[in-house]
Formats: sequence, structure tokens, C-alpha cells
Amino acid sequence: MVNSKKQNDIESITVSKLGVTDLIFVDPGIKVNGKYYREVLLSQELLPAMREMSGDFFVIQQDSAPAHRARDTLQLLQRDTPEFLKT
Repeated sequence: MVNSKKQNDIESITVSKLGVTDLIFVDPGIKVNGKYYREVLLSQELLPAMREMSGDFFVIQQDSAPAHRARDTLQLLQRDTPEFLKT
């Protein structure tokens, strides 16, 4: 198997008993700050994929990366998701 993934790529995936989303890659050199995480990864990729898979029946759980802890990110998740676990 050939691994075409570059060493510095960041990826995300959603896994549940309902299924698995496609891998979401962040291109090398992109700084994943709070704004990018909210506007691109969450709003354009992760949340739509999770809603497509499970409607409004999901829980978000994140680690404590700075983009995940950003005040605006927490507000978005509290406002736009059914439930999320703060770490």
C-alpha cells in the first residue's frame, strides 16, 4: 500500500455506530487557528458531515488544542450542536 499522505498533514474523521465520514485533510502550511477551525473545519466540513450521518443526534468531543478551546469556538459549538463535551 502506498501512503500518499504527507508527514505534516493534519486530518480529522468522525466515527460512530452509524458510520464513518471521509477523512478531512488540512494542507501543509495551513495554520489551524480558532478562526480556520470554526469557519472551515467545523462549519464547512465536520458539522455538515456529522449532520448528514446522524441528523441532530451527535455529541462533539475535542481535546484541548488552542483552536478547540477558543471562546468563539466554544460559543459556536454551544449554539450549533446538540451537545458537546468540554475538556
